[in-house]
Amino acid sequence: TRLNEGSGGEACDVIINGFYHESEGCHTREEVEPGMNAEQINKILELSGVKASYVGFQNGEENGWYSHGDGPETRPESEERAAKFYLWMVEFLDQQLYEAEEQNQEDVFDAGVTLPEEEHERDHDRFGPRTRRRRTAIFVGHGDFMSLVLKRIVAGFGHAVEKESIPHRSAFVHTNTGITELEYFGNGKFLIMSSNQTPHLSGPDDGHLITGGSLKDGWSYLMPNDKFLLDAEVTIAFSDEVQPHVQEQTGALRSLYLSKGVGSNSFIADMNHLDVTDAADRDASNELTVVVNRGLQVVGCASLDEKTGRLSDVV
Repeated sequence: TRLNEGSGGEACDVIINGFYHESEGCHTREEVEPGMNAEQINKILELSGVKASYVGFQNGEENGWYSHGDGPETRPESEERAAKFYLWMVEFLDQQLYEAEEQNQEDVFDAGVTLPEEEHERDHDRFGPRTRRRRTAIFVGHGDFMSLVLKRIVAGFGHAVEKESIPHRSAFVHTNTGITELEYFGNGKFLIMSSNQTPHLSGPDDGHLITGGSLKDGWSYLMPNDKFLLDAEVTIAFSDEVQPHVQEQTGALRSLYLSKGVGSNSFIADMNHLDVTDAADRDASNELTVVVNRGLQVVGCASLDEKTGRLSDVV
């Protein structure tokens, strides 16, 4: 599919992805709407001479993109859809790299080396001419769902929801028409070059055109209530079985708050009497890690010698 081909415009493939819509789906005052199907969207695009391909329509492209919905989309459903779109996006971008390599094209990778004929170019001038053309994929979507996708990009396949049906404790904010620029290196590897930029609205009289990215626009409602995060859970595991993100946090806690002395103090777990022991004397084979966490956040930890019942490195 070519966008504006023959009218002096750039050639561009247009894909309508049924997974890429705003959180909560399509509804009017809780009444579900099916959304447009491929035929209806084509009639709109034809006015600009644009043709598109369609993917991700869960009931088929002959039906609306939200025709499968039986109510407003829930948070778990939005997260599940974000995971699906993220995997589709990575596979799509990998296919672009594969095709460029097969066809020996040079419009994908920029190795970071300035050629002599490029010395006059300003890398941050998005509107300036380029000696080497770059293949670009533009994803046009809505703020909250883009945030869900970006968190998966940043986590590199490791994103996890802390509590079922509750929003994550962090999010990416976008103004209306805000642009986030990524460089893709294949196999799920991304560089985030910039986030939520509006270079097209940078003129001295354009300030009033920047809308939709403040707390008053509802972004604060994405933050979960403290009551969902303050419930503490205690887990015990062998030290070599602790998950990496927990190891990182426990290491940081101990580094910040434990005494800088030669050894760290320990005490008997039943608290009947205290027994001070140097950390070097502990038997690592009997050692368990006790973790107090709130969601994915570690708020306390200790080492437990299963044989002697001694706790040490208590934070």
